[in-house]
Amino acid sequence: MRRTSRAAAVRTAPTGEFHVTTLLAILTHTPIWVWAIFALIIFLGYQRTRDRTVQLWRLLLLPVIMVLLAVSGMMGAGLGVLPGIVVGVAIGGVAGWLLERDGSTRRLPDGRLWLRGEWWSLVQVVLIFVVRFAINVIAAVNPVLAGDFTFHLATVFVSSLLSAMVLGRMLARLRVYFATATVAA
Repeated sequence: MRRTSRAAAVRTAPTGEFHVTTLLAILTHTPIWVWAIFALIIFLGYQRTRDRTVQLWRLLLLPVIMVLLAVSGMMGAGLGVLPGIVVGVAIGGVAGWLLERDGSTRRLPDGRLWLRGEWWSLVQVVLIFVVRFAINVIAAVNPVLAGDFTFHLATVFVSSLLSAMVLGRMLARLRVYFATATVAA
């Protein structure tokens, strides 16, 4: 009897079985720390579904982390993808700014911020995680596709867009914070 590798078995499986087997292989070979980060992201995003009062640094924390992750993912991307980054940041920043509703942020007399609870933050951070996870899975499963310029340009655009949306929302909130400070002074 001839032995076949797991990869060969996956390639020769019928179509439906191929997808299930591949999905299970991806999920079981994902390091535990990735799932811990995913749980933390869901926890932090869920906290934003409730009205809360925060210090300014807490408002800045998640957007700064998301931007740093995006920048780290774009390091070494080369100048060829710069248009994708610029367009993604421009569209995402404007979209993030527009997603922030009037009255959802108020500066309190003690300098803290009151933020209305909303679900969009949870959706954004989960989308960012899923996109980055999918990009890394594709790079591991199909290195030829991951090396393709068009694929790389598209992934950099999407990453830039999603990260800039977080940044745009933060800037809209900072506008309220600093505008209220000048009125109070």
